[in-house]
Amino acid sequence: MQDNQAQVEFWNGEGGQRWADHDAQFERTIGPLTAPLLARIAPNAATRALDIGCGCGNQTLALARHLGPGAHVTGVDISAPMLALARQRAAAGAAPLEFLLADASTHRFEPQSFGLLFSRFGVMFFADPLQAFRNLHAACAAGARLVFCCWQAPALNDWLRLPLQAALRHVPAPAATDPHAPGPFAFADRARVSAILEAAGFGAVQFESLETELCFAEGDTLAAATTAMVEAGPVNALLAPLDAEARARALDDIRATLAPHYREGKMMMRSAAWLVCADRIAG
Repeated sequence: MQDNQAQVEFWNGEGGQRWADHDAQFERTIGPLTAPLLARIAPNAATRALDIGCGCGNQTLALARHLGPGAHVTGVDISAPMLALARQRAAAGAAPLEFLLADASTHRFEPQSFGLLFSRFGVMFFADPLQAFRNLHAACAAGARLVFCCWQAPALNDWLRLPLQAALRHVPAPAATDPHAPGPFAFADRARVSAILEAAGFGAVQFESLETELCFAEGDTLAAATTAMVEAGPVNALLAPLDAEARARALDDIRATLAPHYREGKMMMRSAAWLVCADRIAG
């Protein structure tokens, strides 16, 4: 079993704090994918549900509302900064929610306690995904349902591909990494994900492609929206070594690349995600 410590450190350090600081912006981006994800779950489908990688809790509250009165939703995440915001959000509402600071891949949940496992972009960061889903399988009640979404390949997601291509005209390309390493695109390969889920004890695995435009930044001007998108995204780290003049040239290039996607104050970019459903089978 691989150690998930690198992810724990990242999401409790700069990564988790940056997400918490930009939560409103990130929620405007991926929030529209919550509804199609919930549409795969019947209301009153479970009395106990687990939101894996719940982050700042926006979708956890939405899940609790969707399941209706009597349901209890537990959100689990490794990021203390993000869970702090989730707990504040839950305190302001009336839904029965619990937030747990733990690693879902190894935490000893009560056996066979959840009728639904749910995740919005929270399952791609496990160091050992097979071990993680075996652990989650043990927490599932008989007949439990698994529903999550994850990104498809980077080439299908213009929000990453286009600014990255522009940035790489100004900085060296980073070293090649394992496409299956923990990260946003680790579950892009549907055949691999199906194999993991089936080996972990899930069956009737179904994938549905969801391709849509999402708002990845807002700003009164193209320049403002470009800056917001860069600062909140992965390209920012690539530009960090540049001096002010070189960074300005890179931002000019990125802005020109993104200009066709800036409409009415919003940066609308093509995205492609998988909606994945599966059932717990005996074992």
